[in-house]
Formats: sequence, structure tokens, C-alpha cells
Amino acid sequence: MKILAAIDSFKGSATSEQLNDAALSGILAAYSDLQVQSIPIADGGEGVLDVLAYQENAITKTSLTTDLLGRKLEVPYLLLGDTAVIESAKVIGIDLVDVSPETISRATTYGLGAVVQSAIQAGAKTIIVSLGGTGTSDGGQGFLKSLGTTDLSDVTLIGASDVTNPYYGENGAATIFAAQKGATADQIKQLNQRDEHFAKALLKDRGIDLQKIPGAGAAGGLGGAIALLGGRLTSGFDFIADLVHLEQAIANSDLVLTGEGHLDHQSCQGKVVSGVAKLAIKHKKPCVALVGSRSDDLVGLESDLTAAFSIQTGPIALADALVTQRTLKNMALTAQNVVRVFKVRN
Repeated sequence: MKILAAIDSFKGSATSEQLNDAALSGILAAYSDLQVQSIPIADGGEGVLDVLAYQENAITKTSLTTDLLGRKLEVPYLLLGDTAVIESAKVIGIDLVDVSPETISRATTYGLGAVVQSAIQAGAKTIIVSLGGTGTSDGGQGFLKSLGTTDLSDVTLIGASDVTNPYYGENGAATIFAAQKGATADQIKQLNQRDEHFAKALLKDRGIDLQKIPGAGAAGGLGGAIALLGGRLTSGFDFIADLVHLEQAIANSDLVLTGEGHLDHQSCQGKVVSGVAKLAIKHKKPCVALVGSRSDDLVGLESDLTAAFSIQTGPIALADALVTQRTLKNMALTAQNVVRVFKVRN
């Protein structure tokens, strides 16, 4: 029996690699004869660099820039041959601030441009920007400003995202995501109106309709800015899964373990669990999600997954659930119990 672990990071608690290793170590403690494989995975949010750092040709570079509030910082990015991978969350991540109405009013994507420029100077011909985990909702205006005079004619720019939201409107960047970044109801309305005005002016003047570009609303409108610069948007999960040869690993496995911090209806929208489950279905492999917590209603995921379990052993406060060692211990225990069931069945 060969078991594959491809578990997304539990934000604020443990990395994908840590969770995979914990699950598989728990299994091997009970069944040392089993074959196991770990593939760290992400969907375009935080953790992308950690996942791809394991590629044989990965070289870590650094860039001096500013964060979403204009504070100086040095951030890493990866070079994979002539392809650069930049993690937005490292530059303009929501974890870099204590979110509030004041921070969202100041937050800008401007600093991301310096990292793109650094990658170009390092010889990158393709630049992939992961769009998840940001604390900005500036419609990508700061990014556009920072790259206003940069020659991108010889560069392929790609935005990797786990969402497909439009630029503005009831499902747009501000309406859906700004509240979690600290915006008040009035601010959300103003941000949405600003984005709508910009998009409509763009359509009138240049014939470009941001509303028809899936993912333009990703990262507070940063997706739309990438499209305006001649780039394209793609599924973050698909991009990473292809790089780490996930589908082949699933095809060669007998049981697939995946997971994320919180499993709910949004997990169907380009997230790791959904992507792994669909590949498992394609190859007729059982797929079990091990998660920090889960909602009662998982919508389509109920039929895509063989099962989904919370790793918690009882009622627990969120702060306690996020303790890394407790998370890894519970992951090992839950994975071991799942395999016990499969062993009995087989």
C-alpha cells in the first residue's frame, strides 16, 4: 500500500511539509512496511516559496522593497531556471499588519513592483506572482504605478490565484475580501465604487473589460493589474501541481491524504483540497481530507472526497488549535487512524 500526503499549510500553525511529515510519520509508527510519499503543495497563497524551494533547480534570491504600508523590508523570491516565482504575501501579506480601517486605507501593492524589477534584472523571462494572502485592496493601482516605466516586452507575466472573482461588483475584490482586511462597510462601498469607475473608464478608453477576466479581483484587484500589464491569470493550484508532478504521484498511490486549515464551501474554488480530490477521482483513488476544522456543508466537496475529518480531539480554543506541536501531534494521530480503517477494509 502506497500513501501520498499532499496537505496544504495550516495558516499560522504549520507548513505543508510539516503536516505531510507528521501524517506520514504517524502512519509509519503503526505500519512501518507501508510506502509513503510527501509532496508539499499550495494553491497560490502563502507557502508557495516553501513548496517550490524543493525543486532541484530552485535558487533563492532576495529583493529590497517596501511592504503594504511602505515600510522597508527584504523579501525572498525563487528562480527556477529563467522563471521567477514571487509570493505576494511576502511583500504585501495580511500577516504583516494588524488589520484595521486605517491600515486598509493605506495598504498598497506598490512594493511588489520592485521585486518584479529585481527578477527581470536577475534574468527572468517568465515571472509568476502568487496572489493569495494579501492585505491590500487598492485595485492593483500601486503595482501599476511602480511598473509604469518598466519594459515588460520580453517578459511573460503570470498571476497565480486560487479565486476567480471579478474586479468589482457584488462578487468583486472589495465586496468579498476587503472586510477581512480591516475595511468598514462604508470603506467597502467606496473601494468598490473606485474600482468600478476605473474599470468602466478603462473599457471606454482602451476597450479592455476587466469584468470579463476571471480572477481580476484576486488580491484586492492585483489580478486585474497583471492583466492590464499584458499578463495572464491562471490557477495557482494547477501551476504548482504541474511543477511538482502531483498527478503522476496520485496515479501511483493507493490512498491520498490532503487537507487545509479550514474546510468549507469556499474550498471548492481553486483550493488545494478540491484540486487534489479531483485528480484522485480522475485516477480512481480514495482521497481523505485531514483539516484543522470543517463546516457542516461542504457543497460539491462531499462527493469529491472519500471523507473529511477534523484533526482536533475535542473542543478547543482557536489559539490553542494553532499551536504547531499540537497540530502536528493531532495530524499524526488522525492519519494513523484513517489508515487503520483502510487496512481493516482491505
